[in-house]
Amino acid sequence: MHECLLCKRNMKVSKDVFGNGCVRNIYSFLDLKMPKKVNLREKTLYNNIMQLTNTKNINTNQKIWLTDRYLTYQYLNKIPYGNYNIIKNQINYDIQNIKQTKKDEEPKSAKTMSLKQAYDLYKKVIKFQDGIDKISNGNFTDEDSIKTIITSISFIFNLTKNKKQYEKNTFKGMQFVFWQTVIEVGRKYAEFPISADFLQHSLEKEPENLVITEGKVIKEITEDKYFQENINNIVKKYGNDCNEFTFDSKKDDSFPMNFNDKDLYFSIHSANLYIKGKKNTDKWNLEITLHDKYDYSQPKNLIKYYNDTSSIAKSLLSSTLYNFASLSVHNGVIKEYDIDIKISIDGVEVK
Repeated sequence: MHECLLCKRNMKVSKDVFGNGCVRNIYSFLDLKMPKKVNLREKTLYNNIMQLTNTKNINTNQKIWLTDRYLTYQYLNKIPYGNYNIIKNQINYDIQNIKQTKKDEEPKSAKTMSLKQAYDLYKKVIKFQDGIDKISNGNFTDEDSIKTIITSISFIFNLTKNKKQYEKNTFKGMQFVFWQTVIEVGRKYAEFPISADFLQHSLEKEPENLVITEGKVIKEITEDKYFQENINNIVKKYGNDCNEFTFDSKKDDSFPMNFNDKDLYFSIHSANLYIKGKKNTDKWNLEITLHDKYDYSQPKNLIKYYNDTSSIAKSLLSSTLYNFASLSVHNGVIKEYDIDIKISIDGVEVK
């Protein structure tokens, strides 16, 4: 079987090194003028690359490998994620010493990075970037379209199929860019500023634990309907016929810490709740602590809790992204940290 050097497809009866489609793609990629005559395209390509690399007097086999190595280098050079400096230096060495390549042998760098591997990575980067651009521009027409975009870039989270370290580094870099885009969308389109801030913090190299005592997080929590009802029910039960009480959600799980506000729900969805209550005449002064671990340790389905079909951007932060985040934690892109939210409320009246 005779395969195209670039895509490895069976070229059947053709004796050329590249298929017609791949030759056209290569000329376009290198921004070279392609001859109209089909039988001159490969020869002209070899000559062009020899000129670009200042190479003279090499045989046909060496011309093919020179083209192979030059294209591999150029595809890698177009990949902005990961670090390919070592392999690029190896390829450059082989290009400069192409005359030493004997018949029926390959340059050493080809064993580390083949042309097809570099080409496939380059195509994935283009596909990924197209999806990122659509997300960044808020290009959401309906629920199916956003699911299509997310599905088209889901490959960056599957590192089991990309066992070589340079591929892992590339996809981890792409994951980082993806989450930065999600943060931008969360702030700009979905109006999820708290979720965006917490996610941004998790992308730091070594995120510190957060202690929050004031600001928008406190305001949103204290104004949340579910939170207010929960606190009221806890005070009603534990403050009955006494002047002081303590509550620990680890000991009593009958008051789950849910939020009506979806930004809060996605950013603080499994917090432990601690309350110290002290009665002042007929009202209560409360010291409340919410402790949460920012992690995505267990993939789950959040769509049953929230699937806002009226706002496709908000649906970005549903179960699919949660499960992507779980994989990014495993890959070391998203880091875990603790969050303590401390709230003081005076004059609470049980209803």
